[in-house]
Amino acid sequence: MIGATLELTNLFCRKTLLAFFTFLLTGSTLIRSQTFVGNSISNIGTPEIINFNKQQYGAHYQNWDATQDPLTGFMYFANSKGMLEYDGSNWKTFELPRKQIVRSVAADGSGKIYTGGMASFGYWEANEHGVLAYHSLTHLIHDKEFSREEIWHIIPYQEGVLFQSFAFLYFYKNGKVTKLKNPGTILFVHEVHHRLFVDVINKGLFEIVNNQFKLLPDGEKLSHEAIDVILPFEGNSLLVCTNNGLFVHNGTSVKPLNTQTNEFFQLYRLNRAIKLHNGQYLFGTLLNGIVLTDANGKILRHINQRQGLQNNTVLSLYEDKVHNVWVGLDKGIDLLMLSSPLSYFRDLDGYLGTVYDIESLNGWLYVGTNQGVYCKPINSSTPFKLVPKTQGQVWDLAVIDQQLFCGHNNGTLLIEKNQARLISDITGGWTIKKLKSNPNWLVQGTYTRLCFYKKQANGSWIFDHTLENLGGSFTQVEEDNNGYLWVYRPSTGINRIKLDPSFKKIMSNQSFEGEEFRNSTINLRSFQNKILITSPKGIKSYQNDTRQFQLDEDLQKWLFGEVIHKIFPISANELYVLRKDGSLSYAKVGQKPIDVPIPNNRWVDIYENVVKINSGEVLVCTEDGFVILPPSQILDKQTSANIKPFIRSVSVVDDSTAYLYRFPPQNQEITLDYNENSLSIIFSTTSISPKTKYSYWLENGMKSWSPYQLISMKEFSNLQPGSYIFHLKSNQNAEENTISITILPPWYWNAWSKGLYTAIFIGINLLFYRYQDRKFRLKQLKERRKLERRLRRQAELSEQEIIRLRNEQLEQDVIRKSEELANSTMTLIKKNELLLEIKQEVDNLKKESGRNVGNQAYRQIMNLIDSNISSEQDWQVFESNFNKVHEEFLKKLIELYPNLTPSDLKLAAYLRMNLSSKEIAQLFNITNRSVELKRYRLRKKMELDTEINLGEFMMKI
Repeated sequence: MIGATLELTNLFCRKTLLAFFTFLLTGSTLIRSQTFVGNSISNIGTPEIINFNKQQYGAHYQNWDATQDPLTGFMYFANSKGMLEYDGSNWKTFELPRKQIVRSVAADGSGKIYTGGMASFGYWEANEHGVLAYHSLTHLIHDKEFSREEIWHIIPYQEGVLFQSFAFLYFYKNGKVTKLKNPGTILFVHEVHHRLFVDVINKGLFEIVNNQFKLLPDGEKLSHEAIDVILPFEGNSLLVCTNNGLFVHNGTSVKPLNTQTNEFFQLYRLNRAIKLHNGQYLFGTLLNGIVLTDANGKILRHINQRQGLQNNTVLSLYEDKVHNVWVGLDKGIDLLMLSSPLSYFRDLDGYLGTVYDIESLNGWLYVGTNQGVYCKPINSSTPFKLVPKTQGQVWDLAVIDQQLFCGHNNGTLLIEKNQARLISDITGGWTIKKLKSNPNWLVQGTYTRLCFYKKQANGSWIFDHTLENLGGSFTQVEEDNNGYLWVYRPSTGINRIKLDPSFKKIMSNQSFEGEEFRNSTINLRSFQNKILITSPKGIKSYQNDTRQFQLDEDLQKWLFGEVIHKIFPISANELYVLRKDGSLSYAKVGQKPIDVPIPNNRWVDIYENVVKINSGEVLVCTEDGFVILPPSQILDKQTSANIKPFIRSVSVVDDSTAYLYRFPPQNQEITLDYNENSLSIIFSTTSISPKTKYSYWLENGMKSWSPYQLISMKEFSNLQPGSYIFHLKSNQNAEENTISITILPPWYWNAWSKGLYTAIFIGINLLFYRYQDRKFRLKQLKERRKLERRLRRQAELSEQEIIRLRNEQLEQDVIRKSEELANSTMTLIKKNELLLEIKQEVDNLKKESGRNVGNQAYRQIMNLIDSNISSEQDWQVFESNFNKVHEEFLKKLIELYPNLTPSDLKLAAYLRMNLSSKEIAQLFNITNRSVELKRYRLRKKMELDTEINLGEFMMKI
């Protein structure tokens, strides 16, 4: 057994060295373009190739095997660093316990992923957290030689797993490992038609039946062949892929399949092969990439490093469930997008240059680039060749009346097959078109002039003249149904001109100028009998009634005009729409636009071009070649792998907390602590597409859905405690995927703490209420007492005020009564004066009349007068009033001077009233001298000095 192992090891080393040596010898002679058959331009192209390098997937270069988990759709690769997992957006590496190289990988459909390596065999299975964990089965193998073996091949088979090295073959089932007894050294075991076949070196092709090896009829003819792959062929036949080519075993005999193909594989060393779902075969070589053949082994397409592979050494091939093929290389992983209806021609060497226009004529394909015009027969495998005399910038290729015009930097040329001749030296042919109003004329926009070509009687075209009085660079030209020419000049804008029948004189000219019409990205087109422009504001059409461009609401609604960059009509009711984000759509009148899955990073900026060539096929010009679009009916029927996007993981930023999902979560709820409020959500879809975009919405955290973006992760920071729902959808599938996330409040703000806080709050409020109530009562009592004191004080003040007012009233009464007394006194004085005057007049009258006249009357009058002068009654009235006013004065005066007579008291009263001696004399009816005498006597009784004024003294008592 050890000898067999050594022999196999030596054989493998010899094969590897031979392949490497052959690669060195033949590497410089690799073909420039892919091999193809057929006369369709689509055969020139290759499927889109998506490259994944080691920096992207984060492991080593070599990828030895590939498989897909049927349950999740995830891809797994056997890599020199470990097992790689790709979920459609994200890569992850799983290393074996001893970090061995993983040589083989296989999924059994139950969620287990089996891997094999050096002295290692086991499976990976997701734990309760969705994390793949490794379960080694090595302990079930008791052969000592196993420690020196590598497991190169694994086949899930009959509810078990078959795994093999080059020396041993084992079968794992129901927790036990059974070793099969090999008839010799083996290469690989292959399952075909639910049967197991194995190549035994130097013995031939065997079938394993009931753990026994049975030589197939005529199988010994393959004893000296290194069989790499066995695939199903017609009926129950086998396609045996060896280092010398392809052989068919029909059950009884072995025959070569295709001599030409076998020669190719002998030269470039066949290594891997798979049968595709459509019956075609895909082969991987060690030296020259991959080859696609039909069911009979006829080469249809050859793709190597020059067509986009990262490396020419193919180590593994796998067709996934959406019919794309994964290519494990000696340097990276590539994905062939065979499910896409598009094909690509890529000039990775820069031989052609940047493609600006494409045309076909009479079985030839012409490509106009910044380096010239290149051509090749469509049905030939020969590479593109430069058309002589066309070196330089090519702007336009147009087939008119089965003649190919080329608008060149140096002028305008006519091209016939692979030859060109100059027909106009006016530089810079931007565009050339036949006039609808006069099919015998062509109009062309150039760098400096608007040129016209005239058709000759023999059908050829010659340059005729240029339009004078209108200069500039005419980059776009259109003609409407009324015969008006529409021209666009980037420096000035758009002109609508009407020419005379000779096309030499301008009859009318309407200009559209301004910033909107001088935009370098403006697109002037004619479609559905309308003149259209695409502007930053949307699609506008010319309105004859207003003679202005206005937004075309119908087109806006149909084509989502606000996001359109350019339109490319290809027929009366069909067009392609280039959007501002670089995406492309096909639209047919009356139908909804269909997305075309073309990468948005390959357009020729400013000079983007979608061309319907003379053969009827539609191509897209790119920076490194062109894209061949399928017929519209295929686009109509195209349905991408509408796989619902799913949430791959929810993890806490800067924390180990993570929730991983291998399947779309169903009503899943995640509960996180309050400090786990910064989340990273990773999402994916196994529908691999370079145009997959995602839109998301965090319910209760965002107002609306996000725009579609080419991202597969979203972070949310500092989310507040509460409940959230994360919604996810993609532009490939409108179905939503959701997951509920609850962020708990902190421990000091949960239900229990809130209850405690409520109780404490209520208690504090009660205490505060009681405190405030007591404080209020004390304050109320204090205020009451203060109020009582204030009231008492106010009462006292009121009483004092009353007393003061009463005193003031009394004083007023005294003053009033004094006034009354004075008035009465004065009245009395005036009365006495009057009576005295009357008495004097009566006395004078008597004297004048005689002594005896009227004695009796005279005496009566005199008595009457005397009786009314200073009568006692008057004094009594005066004394009554005076006593009321000066009651205290008289009492005090009597107390001080008890010897005073009533006459003295009267004089004192008159003096207190500040009456003059004359006035007092009249009151007493005495002379002034008598008054002075009374004053003297009073002063003497009162014992007053002469210096003291008697009146003032009386007023002071």
